[in-house]
Amino acid sequence: MFWQSSLLALASSMPLLSLPDGFEGVWQGIPYASVIGPWSHNFTFSIAKNVEGDYLFEANLPFDASPDDWRFWSWQRSYLKSSGENQGSLLHCPGPRSPRMERVAMMQAHRINDKQLTFCLKKWPGYVDLEHPFPFLSLSCYTDGDLPGCGCFNWTLRLDGSRLDYEVSMGASPGDLHSKHMRVALERLPDSPAREDLAFPGEGTASFDCDYHSRDEHQTPLASCPFALQYQMPIPKTLGRQSSFQHCYVLDQRTDLSIEWFLNLQSLHVKISATALYGSKSYVAIGFRPLGGASTALARELGTGREQRFGMRGADIVLGHAEGVSRFYASSYSGAPEPDESLEISAETVSHANGRISLEFVRPLVGGRLHALHGLSASIASDLADMMWAVGQWNNEEHFPQYHGFVRGWREINWTDPEYDERPLLSLRPYKCVQGVVYP
Repeated sequence: MFWQSSLLALASSMPLLSLPDGFEGVWQGIPYASVIGPWSHNFTFSIAKNVEGDYLFEANLPFDASPDDWRFWSWQRSYLKSSGENQGSLLHCPGPRSPRMERVAMMQAHRINDKQLTFCLKKWPGYVDLEHPFPFLSLSCYTDGDLPGCGCFNWTLRLDGSRLDYEVSMGASPGDLHSKHMRVALERLPDSPAREDLAFPGEGTASFDCDYHSRDEHQTPLASCPFALQYQMPIPKTLGRQSSFQHCYVLDQRTDLSIEWFLNLQSLHVKISATALYGSKSYVAIGFRPLGGASTALARELGTGREQRFGMRGADIVLGHAEGVSRFYASSYSGAPEPDESLEISAETVSHANGRISLEFVRPLVGGRLHALHGLSASIASDLADMMWAVGQWNNEEHFPQYHGFVRGWREINWTDPEYDERPLLSLRPYKCVQGVVYP
């Protein structure tokens, strides 16, 4: 198993002084797995070396939004120090972020061999677990493995000729496989990185920080033609129905997964539909976490919150299949959820038509396990809430969903104002359904 063999190799790795030959350049490919779901369009990534011998890693994250919607893209910028006090440290600065934020993540680099690098998450002085989406405490994964942080987060770059395998894994519940946060096979572009002269953060613990006032607060061109390899302008697809709901968005092009809803002061009337990948045995599911983004001790105590962000724990799940509607609760970071009817729903229906499966129901804004078991009145109509979705195969014999694999995703959705434009990446405007036609 690659994960286990990598951790064994880490034990004998040496501090990183320079990257092996062949890693620098501009790379591009279509992710087949990511935390938000499989992509349909390109991910572009670059590695450049500056005159001091340090390295700059950059990526733009369009998440299938076309160049016309570039202002809603996110980005990542990381600084790898090859010498000095921060030797081997990778400062990760994803954007956009508040100008008040100085650090988002720090990693330690390890050169496994001439073809492979691994970066493991590490803490810094003053690190506060509750403020970051890594389950160091709840999974006890920081010390899981041969080096600190590898059990919680592992970013591996593996060179294979003209291909670069880009693999990011998050933590996992005991006995489960690590969550595949990002998987993509990248091909080298002929372009040179565009930002080799970018100023680096300062030296030392106190100054090796992100700068969201200027340097790290904007996207960057990664190549002269960042969409050159495989990018094609999205072709509108008619769904064979016009939405009668107040809101309608497509969250994943691979499965044509759409989510529609009405919202009032007490309830959410929601419909989620997708291509029936397994015919009549297909299922489609949606999960709700009212405190998915909470950075509080109470959220942690209740088994939810920001530390669980890239896992499933804390989600009330509604799943539609050929036999009807089932409800579950995810009490673990990863693995199968457990049957649970804490979330009250009404007017639930499941339908199969035109090669699609649709699940529709009404739920209260305040409800689910947190409310039923702990009496907590946490609403999904808040900026702390998030959601997740999955498409998979229903097991008619066991009356239980089979593992969805890569066909799942996570999103923050502002159910009240889903096109809130001050939060690039989180705004759903690029994915809006218009008069029965899905864009992009």
